[in-house]
This record gives sequence, structure tokens and C-alpha cells, in this order.
Amino acid sequence: MDVDVVDLDHVALRVSDVDRALEFYHDLLGMAVRDRERFEAGEVPYVAVVAGGRHLHLVPSDDSIDVGGEHVCLLLRSGGTGTRAELDALLDDLRAAGVEVEAGEPHERYGAYGRDWAAYVRDPDGRRVELKLH
Repeated sequence: MDVDVVDLDHVALRVSDVDRALEFYHDLLGMAVRDRERFEAGEVPYVAVVAGGRHLHLVPSDDSIDVGGEHVCLLLRSGGTGTRAELDALLDDLRAAGVEVEAGEPHERYGAYGRDWAAYVRDPDGRRVELKLH
């Protein structure tokens, strides 16, 4: 094969409610929104949120959503020092907004960019979202 996989373009996530998903990914986590107008015009079947040029396509579904053991890991960078204290503050804000933060979080975890502080939270459909400092 003469083709190499070099990066991710997007990941599609089925969601039960696009607006609730946008409240989590855009309003709470600050991810930019793309294609909302195209979605509302019926041109695309998703609304995208963007992290570092990679898109999560939020695809509405009337079917039951079983997220099982899957998770999405989002890298976090801050304008400050990128410390556990900053992650703790973000988790406090998410809890105050009604987001489920898994018990005992955060922990240091390995990922594609090495070991750093991370925490698992749940999106509106119960999907595990790992928020990892880098």
C-alpha cells in the first residue's frame, strides 16, 4: 500500500441531543463550533466542534446510544502553568454546571504526549471524556 495514515480528520459521535452536546463541548469546554448553519440547512448530518484543527462531528440519533467502554481524550492547554490546580478548578466548574466527574479524579495518566494530569468526566450521553493536560 502506498498510502500512510498521517493524522485524524474527524471522529463522529452519535448524540441524543445536539443542543445538550453543544452546551458541554462548546459552552463548558470552549470548543469552537463549525457547520451549525449547514446542519440547520440540511446540508450535513452533524454539527462539528473543533480542537486543534480536529473535528468531533456531533451526529444526532434517535437510536439508543450505548457508549460502552469508549472514550474521547481531549488535550487541554492553559494560558497559565498547566498545573493540577488548574485542572481541579476546571473540574469544580464542570461539577457546578452539573457535569459528572468520575470519583477520585484527577490522576496522572499516559497518553500520546506522555504522562500528565487527566480526569474522566461524562458528556450528556454518558460517554467518558478524558480531559488531559499537556
